[in-house]
Amino acid sequence: MSYTIASRILFPLYLLTSFCIVVLMAVSFSDVILRSLNHPIPGAYEITEIAVGAMVFAALPIVTLRQEHVRVTLFRTVADRYRWVDLLFMAVSRGVGVAVYLFFAWHLLRLGNQMSDAGARAIFAGFPLAPFAWFAAAMCMVSAIVLPFSRKAPDSEGMGEV
Repeated sequence: MSYTIASRILFPLYLLTSFCIVVLMAVSFSDVILRSLNHPIPGAYEITEIAVGAMVFAALPIVTLRQEHVRVTLFRTVADRYRWVDLLFMAVSRGVGVAVYLFFAWHLLRLGNQMSDAGARAIFAGFPLAPFAWFAAAMCMVSAIVLPFSRKAPDSEGMGEV
């Protein structure tokens, strides 16, 4: 039940991730065409960098909720044999995951504040950089919140297991 609710709440992130992909395609395509006409897009490289970062961080809570990240299953046979070992691994891994997400969120928030104080801007495109660090921090916080509710998506069960 909580997985379904979280999945519906995170739906706007699907749209944002898709929008970032469209921006990447449009900027790349346009820049290649305009470069051949000797009129490249000013700041195309920076726009691409920011769009990739926004795409990755927008997708992070979705990937976390659906447990579609890269996993190492070294002790899978032991965990399959003993239910308590599986529960122990799950509790420890989720605890470590929440701690790591909170650590990243804290550092990205500090980085955004430093960028804001310094007035950091993209050199060629000219947009401020602090909001992107704050967005990344917020997505790490959302990932820390959804991690306890995460499970394998029903349509991807068994995929990606090593």
